[in-house]
Amino acid sequence: MRDAMLDGGFAVAVIDALTSHICVVDRDGVIVAVNQTWKDFTAANSNGKTIDHIGVSYLDVCRSSTGLAALEAPEFLKGLRAVLRGDDELFQIEYPCHSPTELRWFLARVSPLRRRDSPVTEGAVVSHMNITDRKLVELDVARLAATDALTGIPNRRFFDEFSAIEFSRVQRFGEPLSVLMIDLDHFKVINDENGHPAGDEVLRKVAMVGFHVLRACDALARIGGEEFVCLLPGTDAAGARVAAEKLRLEIEQLSIKVGQDTLSVTASIGVGAVCPGDTSISDAMRRADEALYLAKSAGRNCVRVQPDCTTEHPSPA
Repeated sequence: MRDAMLDGGFAVAVIDALTSHICVVDRDGVIVAVNQTWKDFTAANSNGKTIDHIGVSYLDVCRSSTGLAALEAPEFLKGLRAVLRGDDELFQIEYPCHSPTELRWFLARVSPLRRRDSPVTEGAVVSHMNITDRKLVELDVARLAATDALTGIPNRRFFDEFSAIEFSRVQRFGEPLSVLMIDLDHFKVINDENGHPAGDEVLRKVAMVGFHVLRACDALARIGGEEFVCLLPGTDAAGARVAAEKLRLEIEQLSIKVGQDTLSVTASIGVGAVCPGDTSISDAMRRADEALYLAKSAGRNCVRVQPDCTTEHPSPA
C-alpha cells in the first residue's frame, strides 16, 4: 500500500523538502509515510526513545492523546474521519503543543489523498505547521487590549469577560460572588494642584496596592478616571467587606513621592453581592455603586455594604 501511494522515491523527496510536519495515512487512518521534519520533531520530543509511526493508527493516536492537545483531539479525530470518508475536502484546527522549555502552537490540516484520474479518496495527507510566532503576537495583542495602559492592571474589557465567566459559575454551582466599586476621594484636587503626571502616579500606586492586598483569584480593573472595580470570586458580602476595609486602609496609608512633594489619597468603597435572581453581574455592580454613593455621602474614606439580598439599603462597615 505504501509503495502504491508513494511511487518511487520522488514523492518521498518532495514531502521531505517541506518544513511542515507531514504524514500520509491510508483510508483506514493508518500512517504509511512521514517526512523528515516529522521524524526530527519526534526524535527531539521523545526523551531519547526511538519511535516509528509507520503502521500506527492515527485514529488511535487521537483517542489516546494526553496533555494540552488532548482538548482538541476529539475534534481533530472527527475532522480526520470526515476527510477519509470523502465528506470534507479540508479540515484544519489550531492547537497548543508546549514543551517544558517553550510555548508552541501548531496548525493541523487534513486533505484528501486522491490520484489525478480518480475521485476515490485513498487516504489523507496530514500536515502540522508551527504557528508559534503568530500565536505569541496574537496573545500579546490580546493582553494589551485587556490591559489599562496607565496602571498595567486589567481594563473594563477584561473585567466584563472575566465577570461573565465567574457569574456563570454562580449560576451553575451557587458559589458566592461579590463586587467592590472603588473611587478615589477628591482626585480632581490632586490633578488640579499637582498636575496630571502626579495624578497618574497616584493611580499607579493605588493599582499596585490592589495587586499586593487582593488574592490571586480576585480581579481588580480600572474602569475609568479614578474609578476601579474588583470582583471577588467565592466571597460573600461579609468577606467582601473585610477585603474592602483592608484595601481602604492600605490606600489611606500610602505615601506617594512625586518630585519634591509627598501625596496621600483615600478611597470610598461600595460592596455588592450577587443575589438569587440576578441575571448578570451588573445587578451586583448596581448594588455596589449604590453603596459607594452612600460612602461618599458619609464623608468618604469609608466602606458601605449591601449586607444581604433581602434589602436594598446599604449599611456601614
